[in-house]
Amino acid sequence: MPRIALATYAKLPTLNDDDRLLVPALAALGVTAVPAVWDSSDVCWDDLQGVLIRSSWDYHLRAPEFLAWIARLERAGVTVWNPGDLLRWNHHKRYLRDLAARGVATVPTRWLARGDEVDLPALLTEAGWREAVVKPAVSASAFGTWRTSTQTAIADQARLDRMLSAGDVMVQPLLPEVADAGEWSMLFLGGRFSHAVLKRPAPGDYRVQWEFGGSAASAAPPDRLRADAEHVITAVPGDPLYARVDGVELEGRLVLMELELIEPHLFLGWDAAAAGRLARAIRETV
Repeated sequence: MPRIALATYAKLPTLNDDDRLLVPALAALGVTAVPAVWDSSDVCWDDLQGVLIRSSWDYHLRAPEFLAWIARLERAGVTVWNPGDLLRWNHHKRYLRDLAARGVATVPTRWLARGDEVDLPALLTEAGWREAVVKPAVSASAFGTWRTSTQTAIADQARLDRMLSAGDVMVQPLLPEVADAGEWSMLFLGGRFSHAVLKRPAPGDYRVQWEFGGSAASAAPPDRLRADAEHVITAVPGDPLYARVDGVELEGRLVLMELELIEPHLFLGWDAAAAGRLARAIRETV
């Protein structure tokens, strides 16, 4: 019987409730799935037929170490989902620039390189943004993300300077549509659309993550938005086993905010058949 690991991190050694749904779904197909902390020295990775990256939610804090671990799995001949090349491509937000060059509608972004000297008030004025969001270019779950505006930019300058001393940064306009209509997360499993949820931030916030009071509800996206999400997947330079397309509707079309290929919450519990879909896609490759 094939045996695979569902990779997690030390703070969640037994996975979350959502990812645990995969264990019986895979067992029904003759695959044993066990949780394994990605940086644990106690795991015999070479004995596994595959590693599915799931709740490795500290990878962005230790990106070089995480990517080195992925490379070790590859050298050992262990199948990794998603494939290593896609993980490396997706771990830095510059992938959004690649997708935009391939015709994907993305949120306007000012890209700032580590060590740059950037005048934040001037940047906002030049871009025409009254309010904006500042993010590290290597991040997850809104880590290190903060809000600025033309009124607070002078006071926020030192914070931006500190970020640029540590790494690359991106600045985007604050999109009121996230709070008004919500942010779509469309899930693709085995290369096909599976299901979707609509996420909303807590009142007065702009972040949809649960850590900040956000919520998510099952929803069926309009055909035009689903087609836009499918276009995102076709623009990916590879074949992801799982993917989450996060975007907001602007003028009737989906504008991509994030494409999550590393450790996204897949909302398996929001669709009764989703865990089975992903399990079948895994079984076809082991």
